Amino acid sequence: GPTLRSGLAPADLEAWRAIEALRQSGRVRLIGVSNVTLEQLESLCRRARVRPHFVQNRCYAERGWDREVRGFCAANGLIYQGFSLLTANRKAIASAELARIAERHGRAVGQIVFRFALEVGMSPLTGTTDASHMSADLEVFDFRLDPEEVATIERIALKTA
Repeated sequence: GPTLRSGLAPADLEAWRAIEALRQSGRVRLIGVSNVTLEQLESLCRRARVRPHFVQNRCYAERGWDREVRGFCAANGLIYQGFSLLTANRKAIASAELARIAERHGRAVGQIVFRFALEVGMSPLTGTTDASHMSADLEVFDFRLDPEEVATIERIALKTA
């Protein structure tokens, strides 16, 4: 991740060149960045010899679920990975809207958040070490949210800000 909140420092570009060298040497196959803003990602992609394959960001509902970065990733063939989808979004997770959607599907709210992530093009990451949580986290591939439910979850972001 970048050293600055805005822009890229010379050290960031130096680090990226080292990562590119690892990729070009064949020592690593896929490379990525973490916790970047849209401006930082655009800047890096303009300067990179090898673009990142992954963008892994902490994803906050109150910041629109990182919609702009996700859009850039989708438009440029990068994989967006969202992390802290549950722990960074306690307010959103406690919302009545999410509870109603979860009840409609017979799922836990966390599963609805992970399914939402998939629906909007994210690869959701989980950091749990609890086997039952891991199992529940994987039980999101056998149902879909309808477009209105996805839109409702998108709007929750505006209410939790």
